[in-house]
Amino acid sequence: MDNLTDLKAILHSKRANIYYLEHCRVMQKDGRVLYLTEAEKQHQYWNIAIANTTCILLGTGTSITQAAIRMLASAGVLVGFCGGGATPLFMGAEIEWLTPQSEYRPTEYIQGWLSWWFDE
Repeated sequence: MDNLTDLKAILHSKRANIYYLEHCRVMQKDGRVLYLTEAEKQHQYWNIAIANTTCILLGTGTSITQAAIRMLASAGVLVGFCGGGATPLFMGAEIEWLTPQSEYRPTEYIQGWLSWWFDE
């Protein structure tokens, strides 16, 4: 957990994953965030790629450890608490990717985008 600066290398608008989890435990183990599902005879661990995750919605029957929340916060992942089927959202934190100032882009990006509408 020493080199957590690389966890924010992917811009929030480019991240691919949104998780909705029910009836599991979210925890930190060996420097990774994972969730544990329990069947009658076996337990399965599933890794969460936090550097490429935008948000995690925790539904009914889930629990999360403080260590997992700490790692998710260091990667800038939004964690929300919701009911069954991901609705209603009971709690969600203010997230940094909602502000347009949070992602830097060179001016060539906007110039190229605006060239679609303006003839020059």
